[in-house]
Amino acid sequence: MHSIYGFLTKCRLTIWWRSANKRSVLRWELSPAPVSRGATRLAAWENVFDLPNLSIAPPGSALWRTRYSNVAPRLGIAYTLRHDLVLRVGGGIFYDLGLGGSTQLATSYPNIAPGFVPNVQLPLANVPQYLPVISFSPPFTFDILGFDPAMSLPRSYQWNVAVEKSLPGKQSVSATYVGQIGKSLLRQQATYQPNPNFQGDFLLTYNGAWSKYDALQLQYRKPLASGLQVLLNYGFGHSRDNSSNDVVAGLSNTVISAARDSASSDFDVRQSLSGALTYEVPARTANSIVAPVVTGWSVDAVVVARTGFPFNAGLYSTSSDPDGYALSRPDLVPAQPLWIASSAAPGGKSLNPAAFSIPQEVRQGSEPRNDIAGFGLTEVDLSLAKKLRLTDRVSLHFRADGFNVLNHPNFTNPQAILDYGPTYLSSTQMLNQGLGGLNPLFQEGGPRSLQLSLKLAF
Repeated sequence: MHSIYGFLTKCRLTIWWRSANKRSVLRWELSPAPVSRGATRLAAWENVFDLPNLSIAPPGSALWRTRYSNVAPRLGIAYTLRHDLVLRVGGGIFYDLGLGGSTQLATSYPNIAPGFVPNVQLPLANVPQYLPVISFSPPFTFDILGFDPAMSLPRSYQWNVAVEKSLPGKQSVSATYVGQIGKSLLRQQATYQPNPNFQGDFLLTYNGAWSKYDALQLQYRKPLASGLQVLLNYGFGHSRDNSSNDVVAGLSNTVISAARDSASSDFDVRQSLSGALTYEVPARTANSIVAPVVTGWSVDAVVVARTGFPFNAGLYSTSSDPDGYALSRPDLVPAQPLWIASSAAPGGKSLNPAAFSIPQEVRQGSEPRNDIAGFGLTEVDLSLAKKLRLTDRVSLHFRADGFNVLNHPNFTNPQAILDYGPTYLSSTQMLNQGLGGLNPLFQEGGPRSLQLSLKLAF
C-alpha cells in the first residue's frame, strides 16, 4: 500500500510518501527574516565584514535576506534480513530557525537608552531633560548586536544505520550508528571599536560555525513479562565543533578564530550508560486479611553513569576586549598535570595553577579549547510503590522515591577563570545546581533526597 499527502502551514510544506518498508519525506522550510513593526526598530547593518565601512542599514531593512530554497528531503528504509533480524537505514537534511539572538534586539540598541544623572533633587522638575536621547546616527555608544545580511538558515545532515535482533520472550537488542554534520551554523564574534563610529563591541552573528557527531548506540529491551521490565542503553560517541552556541562572543582572528578553534563540543559526552528496571513483587496468599498488605508492591530503579563535559581555563581581565565579551585562554606549561589531588576540594581534585601561565601580551594562549576532562555523573534512583484497591473504581497509590540513594557526590566543573583567583580552580557547587532548571532539589546530580507521595485514584 502506498500513500502520498501533504499540507501547507505558514512557513512549511511537508509531503510524505510511504510504502510497506520505506518512508520518504520532502519538506520545504520558510523562515522569514525578522522585520521591525510599529514603533519598534530593529537595527540592521551593512558591510559587516568590511569594518572600516560598517554602517547601519536604512530604516525598515530586514536583519538578513529571506531564502526560499530550503528543501529538506528525508528517507527511511527498513529491511528484514531474516525473521529475527531487521536492518534500518535513515537520513535527511534538517534546518534550524536561524533566529539566533535576534530576540534580544527588542531590548537593545536602538530600543534602549540608559542614562545616569547624579545629584537630582526630588520632586523632579522638567522631567524630559533627564531622559536619555536615542540616536540612530553615530557615534554608537553601546555594545551593538548585528547580523550578517547574507545569513542563511543553519542546516544539518543526519543519518543512521541500525541492526535489531529479536530474542525469545519478546526481548530485543540493537546496535545503531548515528552520524551528523552541521553546516552554516550560527556563531557570534565580537570586535571592539571596529571603526571610529563605535565606542564598544560590535557583536556579529553569522554562518561561521560547523559541527560533527559520530556515535555507536547499543540497546537491550525486555518488555514487561513475569513482573519484570528492563531497558538498558549504552552510547559511545564524540561531538566536535568550532562553537557550541550562538550567543557567546569571541574576538575573531585575534583571540578566538573560527577557523582554528575545532575541538570537542561543550556538551560532548564520550560515554553514557543508562538503565531502567521495573519489578512487580510477587505475593500470593489466600489470607484475605494479609493480602492487602503483601500484594500490589513494585520496585523501580534508574541508573545513570556518564563521562563529564570538557572545558578549558579562561582569562577575563587580560582579554583584548575591554568590555569583557571575549574570553581568551592562557598558555599551557609543559610537563605539568592539569589536575592535582586535594582532599579539601570538591571531587578530591582541583586545577593545577602551575599548569597555566598568563600571556604577557594580549593574544590567544596555547591551551586548546575544551582540553580538560570534567567531572562525570553517577547516580542510582530507587522507588518503592504500593497500589491498594479500595473498590472496583477507587484505589490508593503510595510511592517512596529515593534520588541518588547511594549519595554519590557529583560536582560541576570549575569555572577556571585564572585571573579571578584560586577559588575558581575548584568546583563550587553540586551538579544539580550547575545544570540549572526550576527546581534543582530533585534534579540529576544532587545529594541524596527522599520523596513520599500518596494519591487517590477514582
